[in-house]
Amino acid sequence: MEFFDQEIMNGYVSIYERQITFNSKLIKYFDDCLKVRIGFEVSEKKIYVFLLDADYANSGEFKESSLLSVKVSKTYARISSKALVEVICAKFNLEIPSKSYLQFKAIFDETKKAIIIDLEV
Repeated sequence: MEFFDQEIMNGYVSIYERQITFNSKLIKYFDDCLKVRIGFEVSEKKIYVFLLDADYANSGEFKESSLLSVKVSKTYARISSKALVEVICAKFNLEIPSKSYLQFKAIFDETKKAIIIDLEV
């Protein structure tokens, strides 16, 4: 027998022309996040959003140009970067409809400290 548990439900990520928005199910993972770093697994059709706290983001371990800011509110988290969206569309052969968005399931991976966006439709 299985039981319903809201904590294990998937979050959702919406990719717009200029930004990526994480729904309220995922914002709790951004609590201590100052910057994010984005990784791609093209063959797996996955995007990894690594959440970096202030100490890690400012450690000098990463090039500043590889780190992105994130805005967190009570209902969403958002990465605003048209360049990032363009790279994602090119790498994964996606096309975002004009004045609309694409939505994908996402989970938080505790071991990787990353939100994994699954682009499999």
